[in-house]
Amino acid sequence: KQWYQRRVRGLTGVLIDVCLFLMVTSSIKIVRRSFFEVFWFTHHLFVVFFICLLVHASGQMIKSQVGTECVTQNGVEICNYLCDEYDKTDSTINSVCADLEFAGPGYVNYSKSYWWVGVPLIIYLIDRIMRWANRFNPAVVYKAIEHPGPCLELRMRKKGWKQEAGQYVFLQCSELSLFEWHPFTLTSAPEEDYLSVHIRKAGDWTSSLLKAVKNHSKDKTTKEGRNAELNFKIAVDGPYGTPSEDIFKYKTTILIGAGVGCTPYASILKSVWYKLKSGNYDFGTKKIYFYWLCSDHNVFGWFRDDLKELLLELQNIGSSDFFEARPHLTRFNDKDMMENVAMNMDSAEDAITNLPGTKTRFGRPNWVKDFVDIGEKHPNTDIGVFFCGPAVLSESLDKSCTLANTQLEEAATGSMFFYNKENF
Repeated sequence: KQWYQRRVRGLTGVLIDVCLFLMVTSSIKIVRRSFFEVFWFTHHLFVVFFICLLVHASGQMIKSQVGTECVTQNGVEICNYLCDEYDKTDSTINSVCADLEFAGPGYVNYSKSYWWVGVPLIIYLIDRIMRWANRFNPAVVYKAIEHPGPCLELRMRKKGWKQEAGQYVFLQCSELSLFEWHPFTLTSAPEEDYLSVHIRKAGDWTSSLLKAVKNHSKDKTTKEGRNAELNFKIAVDGPYGTPSEDIFKYKTTILIGAGVGCTPYASILKSVWYKLKSGNYDFGTKKIYFYWLCSDHNVFGWFRDDLKELLLELQNIGSSDFFEARPHLTRFNDKDMMENVAMNMDSAEDAITNLPGTKTRFGRPNWVKDFVDIGEKHPNTDIGVFFCGPAVLSESLDKSCTLANTQLEEAATGSMFFYNKENF
């Protein structure tokens, strides 16, 4: 038995270290982005990790002390004195100064790792079983719309589907892989009878998915772009919540999307449009600023029609001040585009986004200046700042909110910014 315990303890300890090393190294950003499959499959070694952890702990390497009555009764200093000098023939002192031992089998403090590790594993297994059962209720992709980018919008229907604005889901296509699930933000509104996602070609899996959709499609041409009708099934896990769900808790809200990071706000702004259309004007928020930063002007076409409908609806009900779009083009080296902008400076619609009453700004915003200006326009107000985009820009925005809060505090405006982020 001792041989078994020594051998098993050593082997499981080595396996635990190897599994942990592989999971940590495959989590490095460059590995995760360039070789997602390596990251995905390597992290399933956590099953081996926890099994080895349970077996490793059963060897009783770490045990509870017994024979500590002296310390308990007399304190550490008195116990040290007594037990250093005691006469082992004195039965009274000998009873409290027995040599320290460690508990083994038969003691109350026997290994309890199964409790601390086993219970979370059971909860995880229940979650995995529910996800597995969800495969038997797949979503049916009934329409695919190709946008500039390239970007493919998939519209799906799923029995019993419910969502909130700004949430995300995991998608799994059995034609590509039985194990890979990839996250995508929902761009559909809760009021719509379908769910939709916008998928940008950015890796092996997304490229393969776009090809699979095209193989099932019957192409048509519409004002939205290439429109395909199809009957293609895909597994959907979710929806799951994000910080964007708290947008309507603030009276004044700033939404910032960088490139494809605008997707959660598409769902939210669509929901706003439906609320206004149905005559619901009281949903907490009184003012929304929407910053959309893009390096490619074609990306503005993804949600241009949705934004245009929202702006026109606000004009119809006399609430144009409710929503302010501030698109920013961070790269502009297209000579024809610049000439078009110059020729249409006085047009009612923006020459780049075609949005009414909006002008595209060139370059990046001066965040601190913009935040301070907004804070002064809305005194004594908690202002929510919501961002979705790269981590580098997120750090800059976080610092800008802090600097703006400092300046507003010195000016005694009573307004304060609260930063919320989603990184990809």
